[in-house]
Amino acid sequence: MKKGNIRSIRFSDELIEIIEQQQGDNFTQKFERLVYNCYMLAPQKVEQVKRLDQLIADKQKALHSLQDRYYTGCQFLNALESRLRDLNRLFESQS
Repeated sequence: MKKGNIRSIRFSDELIEIIEQQQGDNFTQKFERLVYNCYMLAPQKVEQVKRLDQLIADKQKALHSLQDRYYTGCQFLNALESRLRDLNRLFESQS
């Protein structure tokens, strides 16, 4: 990279800590790595978020389908239980 651009900017203490955590021999290398990585990785992260959002939507749809099946099964079992009680009453009344 061309090194002829000299700029003076101010950073917050928090940003300085983030920059210092980067790999590099000096502040300039660390800062360039941070900016480059953010620039290069941002599109990948956006795509990853889209994929994860779609996966979440698919899992939610599957969950709702399972919930519907569960509630349908519960209703069936409740109706069956009611009919069994009616049959028991009928048998008891005939005994």
